[in-house]
Amino acid sequence: MCTRAIIARRLLCCGLAAVLTSAAAAQTPVEGPPASPGQVTARWTASDTTCRNPAASAVDAVGACEQRDTLAKVLALAGLCHAPTADRSAEVWTRCAGRSQQEATRATSQFQRMGGVFVLPARLAGSTQVYFIVDSGAATVQIPEETVVEMKRNGTLTDADFMGERRFILADGRGMQQRVFRLRTLQIGDRTMENVLATMGAPRSRALLGQSFLRRLNWWKIDNVRNAIEFEFTGAF
Repeated sequence: MCTRAIIARRLLCCGLAAVLTSAAAAQTPVEGPPASPGQVTARWTASDTTCRNPAASAVDAVGACEQRDTLAKVLALAGLCHAPTADRSAEVWTRCAGRSQQEATRATSQFQRMGGVFVLPARLAGSTQVYFIVDSGAATVQIPEETVVEMKRNGTLTDADFMGERRFILADGRGMQQRVFRLRTLQIGDRTMENVLATMGAPRSRALLGQSFLRRLNWWKIDNVRNAIEFEFTGAF
């Protein structure tokens, strides 16, 4: 699906560790006995609280969401499923009741053909429509400059969401400075992911759905028969 121009813009993971130091530390294995499901659940809950806290800084919110979704994978591997309580006042992890409960975290979204490539419709911060090329070689979600300007103008992106600039290395070896910010929400189909790390691309560039979104999923795959993306997300989605 990617043209040569898109491939040339692929980001090869370069300065994001400085932005997400807390998340990286949280995902680093710790020496000692394995944590119990109860301990992992407690860490998940703490991360989820910060992830959802509207008063948390952009860096803290993104880092907490990344940590929460890593812990969710650990709990899923242990055979636990995530669901709200009956009154929806809280969320709990319990032993999966069966395949139907596991499949409840899965979703499918159709591609559309635009300009000779297949793109995935998405909505940013609840209002701005974009069409992503799914690019697993991109380190982050990349948003064209004019879309970022539009979001700032309508108030869905503020100065508090920006986390400075980072230098990236392109596929052809050239370096490039890009502004880094958090998308408060990124919706694909009927599923919404919170606090997604993004970078601002050049004017009239393609929107890229990169690893800062894809790595937070349990798994994803392209269905070339139905021309769709399928994915599973265990956390609060």
